[in-house]
Amino acid sequence: MILALLIAGKLLVRQGGDRPNREEKITGKQYFWRDKKEKNGYRLQQNLLDDHARILDKNNIRKATGSMSAMEEKFDRLVSDSFLKPGDVIGVSRRLYDHYGIYIGEGKVIHYADKTKDFGKDISIYETDLKGFIEGSKDYFVLHFPKEGGPPRKLRSSTNFTENPRERTGIFDFIFKAKYQLFSPEETIKRAKSRLGERAYNITRNNCEHFALWCKTGVSFSRQVDMALSI
Repeated sequence: MILALLIAGKLLVRQGGDRPNREEKITGKQYFWRDKKEKNGYRLQQNLLDDHARILDKNNIRKATGSMSAMEEKFDRLVSDSFLKPGDVIGVSRRLYDHYGIYIGEGKVIHYADKTKDFGKDISIYETDLKGFIEGSKDYFVLHFPKEGGPPRKLRSSTNFTENPRERTGIFDFIFKAKYQLFSPEETIKRAKSRLGERAYNITRNNCEHFALWCKTGVSFSRQVDMALSI
């Protein structure tokens, strides 16, 4: 029985940082969980059998579950005044694709898009407000960059969602397997602003995801292009 739980736990960790979660009340004795942090009515708990974790609110409602690294960051965001932090790589999951940008603070985002929609005839890097960036999507996500290195994973702003689209691994994981440079929030924003007005969009070589990852890590890469080319 314990062996089966360990195997299940390892599979859980491999599925990424912020796993799909249905908010539900946790009841009964929790023998394999221990509290790691508690603040503002939230508790971060770690499973004793493996590395996965969960976040509970004051009513014992599960608000998130996933790897410990991802849950530590999501916990810190949930208990703070704002889920978003300046310098974040922010994204929204549209029906068929993800759209990316850099959050620069005060409700503003720099991204690669047309002035009225993600795609169009006049695509450039420009600054917009958060509402305009998210438009058409129920929530947004930020990229979590594990302290130990490895590929970034999505942390959704929602605590109740059935899927985390386009989290499939591939060459993206290989590219980010080694430790990479992670620019500070200030430097990330500076890099984003340095490209304002650029009109060199290319869907396979220089799209919104290439731009956002370059601002944060110096690596210009798109998981979505990798996924499309591997089909």
